[in-house]
Amino acid sequence: MNTTPAPAFLSCDAGGTRIKLGVVRSGRLLARAEIPAQAGDGLGPALDRLIRAARRCCREAGIDLREVQGFGLAFPGIIEPGTERILSTPAGKFDDAPRLGLPGSLADRLSLPVRLCNDANAALAGEWAFGAARGTRSAVMMTLGTGIGTSAIIDGVPLRGQHGQAGCLGGHWTAQVGGATCPCGNVGCAETLASTWALPRHARAAEGFNTSALAHTRVLDYAAVFHAASQGDRLARQLRDHAVAVWASTLVSLIHAYDPECVVLGGGIMRSRAFVLPRIRRHVAQHAWTPWGRPKVRAARLGDDAALLGMASLFPTAA
Repeated sequence: MNTTPAPAFLSCDAGGTRIKLGVVRSGRLLARAEIPAQAGDGLGPALDRLIRAARRCCREAGIDLREVQGFGLAFPGIIEPGTERILSTPAGKFDDAPRLGLPGSLADRLSLPVRLCNDANAALAGEWAFGAARGTRSAVMMTLGTGIGTSAIIDGVPLRGQHGQAGCLGGHWTAQVGGATCPCGNVGCAETLASTWALPRHARAAEGFNTSALAHTRVLDYAAVFHAASQGDRLARQLRDHAVAVWASTLVSLIHAYDPECVVLGGGIMRSRAFVLPRIRRHVAQHAWTPWGRPKVRAARLGDDAALLGMASLFPTAA
C-alpha cells in the first residue's frame, strides 16, 4: 500500500482588498491566511508580506516549505498564455505588477515552481474540479463582486485565447451603446452599469437619493442595496432590479457565446442568492437561445476559496 502523502501546494488569491493564501492538498485547504492587499501601493511592496504569510500557512499546516510542490497566484489581470506574464491590471490595483518579472522572480524567491492565472479563470478551475461545475465538460462562471469577472471551460479545456483575454472579459462586453466610459477604455461595459465599483456613482446621481436610506449607509455596496430594498426603499429596489437585469442579460450573452452545460454564479453579491438566483434562472429560461434544453444555473459552492483551490488544481502533479 502506498503511504506517500498527496502533494501539497501553496495558493494565493490577490484581491483588491485582501490577499488570501492557503495550503492545499487533495482539494482541501489545510491552512488559510489573509493579509491586507493595499493594492494601491502595488504588488511589489506586498510580496514580502505575502511570502511571510505563505510560510506561516505552511507551519500551521505542519508542512515544511520544501515539501510544497508549487505556488499558484490568482491575479486580477490579463495573463499571457505560455509565459504567464502579467500583461495588464485593473486601474489602481497592483499597477506595478507587469514590471515585476513574474512568475520568474517569485519562483527564485520561493525556490518553487510558480504558476499565474487570471483570478476568474482560477475560480472556475476550482468550481470545475471541486465545486458546482464538477462533472461537467463545458461550463462558464460569472463572478459578481467589485467588478464582473467571467471564465469559460469548453470541452474540458480552459479558454484562454492568443493573449489570455478569451473568456475572462465578459464584464467588459458592451451592454449600453453610448454609455459611460469604463476604466478599461470601452464604452457602456456591463461593469459600468452594475458593479460594486460603479454603484455609488449611479446611486448618488439617481432621483430620490437624498431621501433614500442609501444616503446614510456607511458603505454603499450591493449588500446595502439589497438590505434597503428588503425594507421597502424605492431607490434601492430600482438599483437592485436594474443590476439583476444586467447580470442576467450578460449571462445570456455568455451562454450564447460559449454553449455551456453549466453556469456558475459566484462572488460576494451571491450572498443574496435567494433573491438573485431564481430571477436569473427565469431570465435565462425566457431569453437564452438553447434549443437543446436549458443550461444548469448554479450558485458557486466554494465561496472565497474557489481561486485558492483552483490554482492548486492547475499544477500537473495535482491531477
